[in-house]
Amino acid sequence: MPVESSDLLADLTFPQQEAVTHFEGPLLILAGAGSGKTRVITRRVAWLLKQGVRPSNILAITFTNKAAGEMKNRVNDLVPGNRVWISTFHSLGARLLRQYGERIGLNRDFTIYDTDDRTKIVKQSLEAAGIDNVKFTPERIGGAIGKAKNQLLTPEKYASTSGDFFTRTVAQVYAIYQKKLRDSNALDFDDLLYIPALTLRLNEELRAELDARFQFVLVDEYQDTNSAQYEITRKLTLDQRNLCVVGDPDQSIYRWRGSDIKNILDFERDFPDARVITLDKNYRSTPAILKAASAVIDHNKQRKKKALLTDNAAGEPVRVLTFDSGLHEANGIALRIKAAVAGNRFAYRDHAVFVRMNALTRNLETAFVQNGVPFQIVKGQAFFDRKENRDVLAYLRLIVNPVDNLSFLRASNEPARGIGKVSLEHLQAYAEANQISLLEASGRLEKIPAIKGKARDGLRLFHKLIAELRETLESPPEDIIRNVLDQSGYRAMLKASGEDDDIDRLANVEELITSAMQFAAEDGTRTLRDFLEQITLASDVDSWDEQQNCVSVMTLHAAKGLEFPAVYIVAMEQGILPGERSLANPEDVEEERRVAFVGMTRAMKELYLCNSRMRDFRGQTLFAIPSMFLDELPDDVERLDQGAHGGRSPAMDQWRSGPREARSAWGDLGHKPLPAAIPFAGTNNPDADTYEKGQLVQHEQYGIGTISDVNGYGALRKIKIRFATSGEKTFIASKVKLKVVTKK
Repeated sequence: MPVESSDLLADLTFPQQEAVTHFEGPLLILAGAGSGKTRVITRRVAWLLKQGVRPSNILAITFTNKAAGEMKNRVNDLVPGNRVWISTFHSLGARLLRQYGERIGLNRDFTIYDTDDRTKIVKQSLEAAGIDNVKFTPERIGGAIGKAKNQLLTPEKYASTSGDFFTRTVAQVYAIYQKKLRDSNALDFDDLLYIPALTLRLNEELRAELDARFQFVLVDEYQDTNSAQYEITRKLTLDQRNLCVVGDPDQSIYRWRGSDIKNILDFERDFPDARVITLDKNYRSTPAILKAASAVIDHNKQRKKKALLTDNAAGEPVRVLTFDSGLHEANGIALRIKAAVAGNRFAYRDHAVFVRMNALTRNLETAFVQNGVPFQIVKGQAFFDRKENRDVLAYLRLIVNPVDNLSFLRASNEPARGIGKVSLEHLQAYAEANQISLLEASGRLEKIPAIKGKARDGLRLFHKLIAELRETLESPPEDIIRNVLDQSGYRAMLKASGEDDDIDRLANVEELITSAMQFAAEDGTRTLRDFLEQITLASDVDSWDEQQNCVSVMTLHAAKGLEFPAVYIVAMEQGILPGERSLANPEDVEEERRVAFVGMTRAMKELYLCNSRMRDFRGQTLFAIPSMFLDELPDDVERLDQGAHGGRSPAMDQWRSGPREARSAWGDLGHKPLPAAIPFAGTNNPDADTYEKGQLVQHEQYGIGTISDVNGYGALRKIKIRFATSGEKTFIASKVKLKVVTKK
């Protein structure tokens, strides 16, 4: 049943109603955490439709497929059968390029390469440039190229601004990398923003056409937009200035991948006539959780101040849990969750554990298994990353895009067809000399006499196989996958093996059929191209099964936009949250504080902030310092010591009882002495020749660290020390004042 316009507003607050019914002109909605922004956006789309705006004239953009899917479902519930374009920025870019790519010389059957593919192409580009990749890894160079694209820097523009050896190396590789993508009719993930943004900037005819088409543009999570996303948004709203952006500067957490908080902070500069509406009523969390989160975020300077208010019941106090070690922390969390479920306070699915990085999940996995606590690690599309599934996907990509050389190299000898490395090198040399794809070159084997015997037969059969499979391109995706498994011999290879691992692999590739079938069933018009695209564009949280009755373990970044009755944030320690690299830059510290704020405001009823005195991390045992953010919490937060003996120590007592200003001096970026987290005994200023790699030492300024390297002799002897809070430092061994630390 369609919803009447008046009913769209019935259960909204006055500020929400204002946001929904604002018609023409720019609108900035400052939506605090848990303030019902998704409801406002979907109601606004439905309200515009009720005013007679055509669905094709509305564009709504968000950041994850899950959020876009939820928006679509909600709008469809309000206005059944609508065809409003609701998508992520990357899906928007892909769709625009499929529709309009030919205007800029792009074949619509392009392949979208993921991060692993990018690394392989960068490695090929390094080899083509004759550059040794020992000093700079393909991953690092690929990341730099991605950052350049997000800043809309072409290879030429990047080269003109490169100054040091690393950026000059990146500039050299960037140009070759882009040519290799072009030759394979492929785009990387960043191209889905980079190319549309540059096209809208340079092609005025297309820009005006799209501007006229999208008369009302809504952008969610605007605080996380980067330069390319900002450019796309602005170019689509130059003529029709009906841009509504929704966001919260306090939840901007993607600076590391190019997002610019200034985009939302300066919105009123871009649109001086913008209407600004603040949604500060929180429907999610208890007053105690909001008070704690607000106390932390109030320390940031780059923000628009607002109070988070709620009518929710007071609830439990926020609790800080301090454990003896990371292992004790994981075990303690597992036992607490198990007790909460046994006491019928919560179900397993009501709990979430947030980590700053995926490397911190190992202890949690072990503890949950040992204590019989069901859990799921939310970390991307692991199913599609399995070797056997990537093999089959390479076939599918080559069927869609026959010039995809990367997919050719993966699929051509899976299963084995006797095609060796030397034969592939001959094939590549011929293809490059004649400027054709590897697949086309494999159809001209009579012109490549160096390829003989089994390799010649294998390549000929592979070329014939792909040609036959391409004739079925318009079939349902699941049928094409069945054909690939049967006609390639991949299914027969796994069946014939008899190995347990291969039985599992067979189950995985057959599950691809199920996945494609379910995908196509949602919309009968979906093709193999669409199936491959949705796999590539999936984010971490898209793999999250919220119906499963288990604890969800995920990064703080993946938790954005979600909510759970009970939340644990682990490893709230200097060097982890805030991260080690952030301590050198106040803006980075503010970003880390926003990350903590996002995690805290996911909690609905109970929030636990955890830290430990000692942590095994990155191959080292570190004496941990409590996060500066824990000292920014209000006084009514409960601090519970979970140590075996209460964890008391004179050093920690002195630290805890010190003035708040001193304890919060981490904002000064580590320039003050750091206290020891536990008591220690040791020798002051040992002989310079006695230092060894792996020793724990204390420096009067930087605190406790681990010697990571020792080299040289006599007066030239140097030592490198990695500190928990300030990174790696190098000292002259005979000059530096250190104490060798040993546990009592």
